[in-house]
Amino acid sequence: MWDAINIASNHDLISLDMILVEKEETLIHASIRKNLAQTYRPQLIEGSIYTITNFLVEENKGNYRPVHNKFKILFNSATSISKFSGIDHSIPQSQFEFADYGTIASRCYDNTYLSDVIGILDYIGAIEEIKTRGRPTKIRNIQLLLEETKSIQTTLWGNTAHQIDDDFYKTNKGPFIVIVTSTIVKTFRGDYQLSSTFATKLYVNLDIPEVAEIRNKLNTTIDVNVKEILPKRLLKVQDEELASQNKKTVAEIKNLEWNSETKDLMVTCNAKIININNKYGWYYVACLICKTKVKQVKGVLWCERCKNEPKFAVPSYRIQVEVQDETGSTTFILFDKGAEKIISKTAKELAEMQEEILKLDENILPKEIQKIIGNKYLFQLHLDEYNLKYGKEDYTVSKILDMEISHKQNDSCKVEEHQNILEEIVRKPKKDKYIAGQKIEIGETSVERSELTAPTTTEDGRTGHKRMPLQMLQKRQKGTRQNASKKKKF
Repeated sequence: MWDAINIASNHDLISLDMILVEKEETLIHASIRKNLAQTYRPQLIEGSIYTITNFLVEENKGNYRPVHNKFKILFNSATSISKFSGIDHSIPQSQFEFADYGTIASRCYDNTYLSDVIGILDYIGAIEEIKTRGRPTKIRNIQLLLEETKSIQTTLWGNTAHQIDDDFYKTNKGPFIVIVTSTIVKTFRGDYQLSSTFATKLYVNLDIPEVAEIRNKLNTTIDVNVKEILPKRLLKVQDEELASQNKKTVAEIKNLEWNSETKDLMVTCNAKIININNKYGWYYVACLICKTKVKQVKGVLWCERCKNEPKFAVPSYRIQVEVQDETGSTTFILFDKGAEKIISKTAKELAEMQEEILKLDENILPKEIQKIIGNKYLFQLHLDEYNLKYGKEDYTVSKILDMEISHKQNDSCKVEEHQNILEEIVRKPKKDKYIAGQKIEIGETSVERSELTAPTTTEDGRTGHKRMPLQMLQKRQKGTRQNASKKKKF
């Protein structure tokens, strides 16, 4: 059970809602309007069994549906409730509709259905207090490891943040299999994120077959320790420790040779960005599921890794920078994870902002990206056969470490730590738009598209709309391909 609250109207009660399950394990959403809520509330206890008669049934057409059922139950003044005093083992104590990673992706900013997820607790953040709509609100972030080897972050709002006790995971032995119900799906910087609603409930190590199945797949001889989100000063220490491991100069990196031990290598390098090569553009259109570059095949977009037409595709950073230290110069490639650390906006945001400018000159580099020229960073690099065996000097940046980010940069290039990012999401929700649905014509290419939307409030998920310049993205990609004279590594 939960209270549906109107946060836009002084947090007034809308209705008392619940999910009912019967012996056939069918789920249905039931609702009691606010004028009757206080009458029925004392008669209902979550987890108890009831016989309910004289209720109304209507077609469930609204958004934020907690279960898949085309009907919905409405209590009225004639509805009768009779509590079953015994135990009926034919009726399950709990029932869920778990969403896998693909289902989560398909529901991004589509709030028709709420999503239940199950996963292993990977980290848990401290409860923080922020202000939304002038009111203090508690938030907490947790991350779950899903069975598909994917991880997903969930933001818990209000009282939901207290549903995991602060000391529970410290005083009990893991792993902790966590169920989070009735969430909405959105994205931040290319990653899916879940956000709790008033209907959200959390269950830890619940005694159900799905939890037992995950436990059986884990190596029970190894404890799964839950990581805390550390304060900023401790994050700096972690980066300092990382920086001391396998640190190389530019010359040393270029001289590394491929062998069985170095065929896949992580190193750090302290270097200055001295130039940006924009010959191949500063972004590419990527499949949001796997981040692979999408291509046009027979007039439609195609993701080779997913082997299908991507339902979601977004601009993602690929910035080719020339770097230099005291030993020489070379080329580093910044993708989303590294670029967003030092650029104040996402590739999607910059692509939208540049639409009018690119009509005049498609090779112009956004000023937000130009500002990183002349700055010195500590880069973490992922070297593979492409670099070590074939000697290619396009080194992929996997991370930019905090300790070397200059404090003299412009404010728009400052690093956003994890908790600052969360506060920005709350205060200024970002609007993400993706490709799907409605057909539009782009040159000789037909592409599927619709304008999916991002929430403009916190807990109720109400949304606003803004059009994405997909035509500009496609033209930009076409132009950069024509300018390219050789294949590059993506």
